Amino acid sequence: MENNSFVLNDMFTQNAKVYQSKPVIAAKYKPGMETGFAVYMANQIVNGLRAAQHEGFKFFDTEQEAWDYINADNPQYAEVNGTVIEIPVEYDPPMPVLHRKETDPEKKVGFRNCFEGKYALKSNETEQYDFFILDYHHTTPDAWIIQDADGGIRVWDTDSLCCGETFFGKENDLIYEKVEGKEEYIRVTV
Repeated sequence: MENNSFVLNDMFTQNAKVYQSKPVIAAKYKPGMETGFAVYMANQIVNGLRAAQHEGFKFFDTEQEAWDYINADNPQYAEVNGTVIEIPVEYDPPMPVLHRKETDPEKKVGFRNCFEGKYALKSNETEQYDFFILDYHHTTPDAWIIQDADGGIRVWDTDSLCCGETFFGKENDLIYEKVEGKEEYIRVTV
């Protein structure tokens, strides 16, 4: 994998540890490690029906910017039967993300093909960004930010069934953490 250009902040650097199993540098996500926030939106159900779901994400550098966007009640548009119409939407609370501008699908390592095409809201930005969600709806996060030996950044969620990846290559999630100041590793559990 070529080195992608996600930029991690100092909080990641301060909390990351070296692990032997891949080898990787990794840290369990903590608030403050995100590079921004994403707001998910979907059209409202009207009269108990949602004929075709239109949805999308918008990305912001700060949580306050995300809340300001939600609270501004911006009009949202979707294409329905070849015509662009305004539709009412519901917003989820902002979610912390690692994100970067990237329009080339071949260079994306995060979520792909999210809400593209005729069921995407016109304000949807997923085609413009490469991103990982770090915490869904403020639940207890169990995501790890990983920097591979080649510098590539990715996120692994222990609860994710979609990825099929075992973070450190072991089914029982056993890993080996480098002992600070020594050239030895101790067995730890995730």
